[in-house]
Amino acid sequence: MSAVVVVTGAGGIGLACARRLGSGHHLVLADADRGRLESVLPTLRDEGYDVHGHQTDVSDSGSVRDLARLVADHGPLATVVHTAGLSPTMASGQRILAVNLRGTALMIDAFEPLATTGTVGVFIASMAGHLWPPDRDGDRLVAAADPADIVDATGLPAEVDPATAYGVSKRGVMTRVVAAAHAWGLKGARIVSISPGMIATGMGHQESAAQPTMAQMLRDSPVPRLGTPSEIADAVAWLAGPSASFVTGTDLLIDGGVVARMTGGA
Repeated sequence: MSAVVVVTGAGGIGLACARRLGSGHHLVLADADRGRLESVLPTLRDEGYDVHGHQTDVSDSGSVRDLARLVADHGPLATVVHTAGLSPTMASGQRILAVNLRGTALMIDAFEPLATTGTVGVFIASMAGHLWPPDRDGDRLVAAADPADIVDATGLPAEVDPATAYGVSKRGVMTRVVAAAHAWGLKGARIVSISPGMIATGMGHQESAAQPTMAQMLRDSPVPRLGTPSEIADAVAWLAGPSASFVTGTDLLIDGGVVARMTGGA
C-alpha cells in the first residue's frame, strides 16, 4: 500500500505541491470547491498521478474528520500540506478567521493521530503573520484554544475587517504549528509552517489588484519580483524530505526579502 500525500487547496500553490510531492504516492487532493477539484483531477491523472479528490471545508470539524478517515483508509500518512485559505478580498473577516485559523487547528488535530515516524505536516501561513505586531498573551490563548473556540480566543470583534483577520489568522497558523511540535515529535513526526510573500497565483494577483501598495512593496523588496508556486513547492519538498529532518516547530519565510525591507531596512 502506497503512503499518502494529502494536499488541501487545489489552487496555485496547492496544485504545485501536489505535483511536486505526489509522484510514487497515493495523492489526496482536497478543496471546498467541487468544480475546481473536478477541473484538475483529470489532468493530474493524465500526468500519471494516483490521485483521489475529496470536497472538504476545512473550517468544519466533521468535514475535516471525513478527510482524515479517507486518508487513514488509503495508507500510512507521509505528508500533509495544508494550503487551503482565504485572502482579504475573498471573504468577510469572520469567514477568513474560520477558514485560515480554525481550519488550521482542525487539520493539525485531525492528522496528528495519523502521524507516524517520518510523517511531516507543512502548513501555509503568510508574510502577513510576520508583519502583524507580536502579542505574547494573545499567542498563548490561540495556541491553547480548542478549535471550536479559537476564533473567539483572538479577541477580535465580530465585525473585524478582512485585512486584520488575515494577519491575525496567519500569525495563528505559525502559533499552532509551534504548539503542536512536541506532540508530533513524540510520534516521530515533524510539523512546520511556510510564510510565502507575494506569489504569482490567482489569489495573489487578485490581492495585488485590490491593494496598489503591494506593487510598491514589490519594487522596494531585495528580490523585486513575484515568487512562483513552484518555488514554494520546492521548499515544501525540502521540509518534507530527509534533508530537513532536524527542522520542526518553526516557520520558513519565503518572501523575497519583503519583511526584511519593511521591518529592518533603511
